[in-house]
Amino acid sequence: MEPRFFWAIFMAFTSSVFHGSTANAHAPPHQAILGCNEPTTGHNELYIPDYNNPVPGKLAFSMDERVNYFEKHNNGAKHGSIRRSSCPAINTLANRGFIARSGRNISYEEIAQASRDVFNFGDDNIIIVLSAAFAYHPGLDRLDLDMLADEAVHHRINCPASPTRNDRELGDNINMNMTLLESLLGFSKDGETLTLEDLAEHHHLRHNQSLAENPHFRFGNLDAACALAQYANLVGMLGKIGKNGLLTLFVEDVRQFYVDEDLPIGYGRRQLPYYSIESNQYIDRMAHHIGFQIVRPWPVDDQDGRDVEPVFAKFN
Repeated sequence: MEPRFFWAIFMAFTSSVFHGSTANAHAPPHQAILGCNEPTTGHNELYIPDYNNPVPGKLAFSMDERVNYFEKHNNGAKHGSIRRSSCPAINTLANRGFIARSGRNISYEEIAQASRDVFNFGDDNIIIVLSAAFAYHPGLDRLDLDMLADEAVHHRINCPASPTRNDRELGDNINMNMTLLESLLGFSKDGETLTLEDLAEHHHLRHNQSLAENPHFRFGNLDAACALAQYANLVGMLGKIGKNGLLTLFVEDVRQFYVDEDLPIGYGRRQLPYYSIESNQYIDRMAHHIGFQIVRPWPVDDQDGRDVEPVFAKFN
């Protein structure tokens, strides 16, 4: 993808998404759509309700197992030739061959399109992640996946108090910490599912752990939204019909997604793209359960060392 096209998209979003960052005052006032003749390439496809399917749900996801066979690799495997990120969703795309299995020399466009094809991840949510990588690695239109967790994008993509990864200041922040995963799964109150409230309570534990252990810990509104988004995305992408509604999150699906970095058995793809308006609803609900509110757009002093989340939660 030509850098100028991606930069146009980035500049259009930074004024609203990354308030107070390095956004250019002369940014174009609208989102540029990536040009391509195929209707579902370069943007999310439309969901059009009809009498037989009036409410968007999930459809069984199919793939050619001869092409998209599963082959897991960790960051640094094969004598350092393999690259992986701290995001299990992006690693799943690599483990299944939807993007380069090596995790190296991958374009932003390739990551974006694979995220649409497999997860129906919304264009705005895609750009929130990739625009930050593009901004903090200027001049590169291709990247290795571990660059999504390096120092340049810390507090932008890779954030403290992650569900299953260490803070960058505390060690390996790419490969999963199994103790943190088991802690997450243990917050299920019924042993089968995880509600948004369960996830909020685990996040608050992680916040307090990072606050106590990380000497460089800061947690502005951007950091809080970044950390909570990782939980919200589990519900939005992996949730399915169950006891908690249309997007019930099952413990075993979460375990498989994190441990194997693969699509859970019986995975269904969303019919309606997973846009930020939905993810922000989940984020705000979790923040409310803890007892604080995320301020948008980010205040200009958001990264000045403040901690917007209380140490003692209300659990509303």
